[in-house]
Amino acid sequence: MAYGKVWPAHPKPFPDELLSSWIVRVAQANAIKLQTLSWMLFGNERSPWNRDIDRSAPPWLIKELAHHTGANYWDVFHTTLATYRQRLYPRRRLSGQLPWILTIHSYGMRRRGHGQLLCPQCLATDQVPYFRKQWRLALFTYCPIHQVRMVDSCPNCGASVMHYRGDFGRTIQEAKPMHVCHGCGYDYAGMEGEKAEFFSEEIHQLFDDMVISLSGPMNRAEKFDLGFFSVLHQLCSILVSLNNRGRLEQFICRRLGTQFEPRLRVRLPIEGYALDDRHHLLQYGLWLMGSLASRIGEAWASKAVRYHHLLKDFEGAPTDYRTLVQKFSNWRKACAH
Repeated sequence: MAYGKVWPAHPKPFPDELLSSWIVRVAQANAIKLQTLSWMLFGNERSPWNRDIDRSAPPWLIKELAHHTGANYWDVFHTTLATYRQRLYPRRRLSGQLPWILTIHSYGMRRRGHGQLLCPQCLATDQVPYFRKQWRLALFTYCPIHQVRMVDSCPNCGASVMHYRGDFGRTIQEAKPMHVCHGCGYDYAGMEGEKAEFFSEEIHQLFDDMVISLSGPMNRAEKFDLGFFSVLHQLCSILVSLNNRGRLEQFICRRLGTQFEPRLRVRLPIEGYALDDRHHLLQYGLWLMGSLASRIGEAWASKAVRYHHLLKDFEGAPTDYRTLVQKFSNWRKACAH
């Protein structure tokens, strides 16, 4: 594979394919190890695997890949998480927590976090297994297609999902495919999916509609726009807030008729919570979103949430949300109505 030419094999990205997944497939199609491909083109000082390339792929990397695969620059760009800007978050940042984007906690070429998800049934039904962009979103606690719980670690050895490490320390002949654990060889595609559970059919339907909306163009998202996701994020932030002390969660559990289970309160964003906790918290937030004005008003009247928490650290809050919250700024006046 000579530098400066289109590689002999140059598969194009699949629908919603993640950049790292596509690069792995390109290397495999050309019968070359992923590390060799990276070092040959980019050198040790610019290795793409010691960072979260799916979130912050530099322009030079996108240009090189487009050049050597014959792909359009923007087709390559759209395999990155940057395409969720103005859909899930307002501004792109190269560091720090981005709303709804899971963190992988890179350490060299390894990952210490569980920010890469997968659906075992999607992998099992793929003609060529690959990883989706949606599988890096905190919103995807389950697969809306197969209605099974997402997987964020190997059930056999507990390792984080690292689909790009299949040939690290191995020959091409010994390389593990993306659908198996890089450590122990457990086959994710052979897993029996665990059915996702929901507190109510109302929540289930809204959850389905929300995550499915992320599969289509932004201009067809209708109500699931940046404003919707920013308000949902704020509500989830209140639910996990140390200051709220679980009061809002207890209120919602009472209204849903479910058991409130106290959780360890830690200073983490919603994206930092374990998969099961995040699935529950998102359902609580979606229940509020289902009838926002009345349910927030009831929660406020029950002292499950305070006025100042509803806008705390909420830069760029949508106008309609800010107008709604202003109704609760004066306790006596609001109660009089």
